[in-house]
Formats: sequence, C-alpha cells, structure tokens
Amino acid sequence: MEMERGRAEMNKGRLEAYTDAIVAIVVTILVLDFKAPDRPDIRLVWADWKSFLVYIVSFILIFSTWLDHQLLFRLSERLTRGVFWANALWLFFLSLIPYVTSFSGKFPNYGWASVLYTAVLFCWTISYILLARELAHANPDQAALINKVGFRQPRDFAIYEGSLLVTLVLGYFIPWLIWFVLIGLSGWTILFNRGLQPVDKLK
Repeated sequence: MEMERGRAEMNKGRLEAYTDAIVAIVVTILVLDFKAPDRPDIRLVWADWKSFLVYIVSFILIFSTWLDHQLLFRLSERLTRGVFWANALWLFFLSLIPYVTSFSGKFPNYGWASVLYTAVLFCWTISYILLARELAHANPDQAALINKVGFRQPRDFAIYEGSLLVTLVLGYFIPWLIWFVLIGLSGWTILFNRGLQPVDKLK
C-alpha cells in the first residue's frame, strides 16, 4: 500500500514538473516572437503596440490558468490515466497559443486571425475543465473544491465559455471585438483567482 502511494506521489510530482517546464517554454516562445527595431527609434517600438497587447493578454491568461492548474493538483492526491491524457490535451492547446498570438498580433484586423485565436482559447479552456473533471472523479473527497477551481460551476463556465463563444461567432465580422473580450476575461480571471482562498485553508 505504501509503495503504491509512493508511486502515485512520484508520478504526480513528475507530471507537475513536466507541465511547469512546458508552460515556461511556451511563455518564452511568446516573447521570442518580438524583434528588436533595426534602428534606435522608440517610435518603432510603439508602432508594434498591438502585438504587445496580444502578448500581454496571452501571458495573463496563461499565468492565471497555470495558477489554477497548480491549485487543482495540490487538491488532488490520486491520478488516473484519464488525468494524464486530459493534462496532455491541455498542454497541446497551450502549445498552440504562441502561434495564434503571433498571427493575431501581426494581423489584428484580419477576421480569421481573431477566430483562430479565440478557437484555440476556447478549446484550451474546455480541456482545462475536462482535466478538472478527471481529477474530481479521481479524488471524490475533494471534488467540490476541484470543481470550484476548475471552472465547473455554472456561473463561471457561462461567463468564460460564453464570452469566448460570442467572440468566436462574431470575431470574423468584428475582429477588434476580441480585444475587449479578452481584456475583460483577463481582468475577470485575475479577480476570480483573488477570490479563491489558499489551498491550505480550502482543505
């Protein structure tokens, strides 16, 4: 029994370390897309403000979701095969964010860039909710808290996914809509995280 528990804890630690490494790589790739100006002119930096805006929004969403991801695993002691696959799916959509961030930053008024960016975020959020579902099933004693952190409450799900769905539908016709929605979601995510108690207190 002790050996099985030790293996579960070891696997959990390895999965968390692997996930943290992927998140760090993705954030690094985000900033590597920026190129320094060819000459010393600050106006060239300001001219790229739209790309910086997309980067900031993507960074906030990644960091805040990573924080929630940490909380999910701190609340969980048992992992299943479904958890590993759900986490892999979450990492897959995470790895696409640098690409769609670069595309949207370079062509902010192109409808398909807005749609593609929103579609990736929508799928990334769904995969996160799926991960929370798998963790809740594997850890029934902590299921209520895991569901709270995992956006599985009806109100939280409706706000986040509903906003992304509206942007996905209208983004092609109104590309600039994505900026307002994502900035709003970034602020809401920060407030959502502030509203969560530390995990030690949640337990």
